[in-house]
Amino acid sequence: MAGRVDLDGNPIKALTICMIGAGGFIGSHLCEKLMSETQHKVLAVDVYNDKIKHLLEPASLDWTDRIQFHRLN
Repeated sequence: MAGRVDLDGNPIKALTICMIGAGGFIGSHLCEKLMSETQHKVLAVDVYNDKIKHLLEPASLDWTDRIQFHRLN
């Protein structure tokens, strides 16, 4: 993956992002985008994980260690 840079040309450091509502329409698509295009870690929080289950289950994916799901209401 190519190193991403900010507007000043400085490398962007990996962040840990808490995604509240990760199981919803917008949250699930944003989680997919973050996993495929960045090195950020995601703490996904929602009541259901149906829409992001494919991001969580396969242990062979590159981002398995970068996303965690927490079921909270």
